[in-house]
Amino acid sequence: MTNNNHKSISGMPSLSLFRLSLYLRYVKALECKGVESVSSKELSHRFSISSALVRKDLGFLGSLGKRGVGYDIAVLKNGLISALGIDKHWNVALVGAGRLGTALVRYTRRAEGPFRIAAILDKYPQRMTKARDLDMEVLHIDSLPEAVQERDIKIGIISVPGSAAQDVADKLVAAGVGAILNFAPAYIEAPDGIFVHNVDFIVYLENLAHHINTNSDIAD
Repeated sequence: MTNNNHKSISGMPSLSLFRLSLYLRYVKALECKGVESVSSKELSHRFSISSALVRKDLGFLGSLGKRGVGYDIAVLKNGLISALGIDKHWNVALVGAGRLGTALVRYTRRAEGPFRIAAILDKYPQRMTKARDLDMEVLHIDSLPEAVQERDIKIGIISVPGSAAQDVADKLVAAGVGAILNFAPAYIEAPDGIFVHNVDFIVYLENLAHHINTNSDIAD
């Protein structure tokens, strides 16, 4: 199976790919402030990693930086956008139209990025009154194959209870999606070639607890 720890086709480790998204957000913020260039040292300080690691990450984009000058903001931004594949629009299917699912739809719309929720599906669409104020019909999960094909959907989002997550993942794979973002509190399996990213906020809370626990002043 393919999971969060795999390497992308280009050979880029997933952690490097994750950091590219963080760099892009920071670069966009600098651009809004009128900043024209940024150094690997500044990026390393901002993200608490070494300058060498920053340069290694950005090295996957080609030769964008200049020694002693840094990275031109506009050039770096465009390079990051291209590397992340977000220089085009992506249609997404969201399975699970409960509170989390509808919140994700609203967030995606506010972000005004390249991702569009093109279909919302649920096992019990008639119960999902919360999604109706989004001006989108909630489809039955059995309509997933048709929705994926007709709406050119490449990415699936899972926001269902953990007990149903694997079944939904199997349906998304069978329908033809190439990647899955899983918000369900469950580990899901997928065939090789299908990228799965699991988002479990409990894991992040456990990490925060660890950091606090290692700081005796805060822990006490």
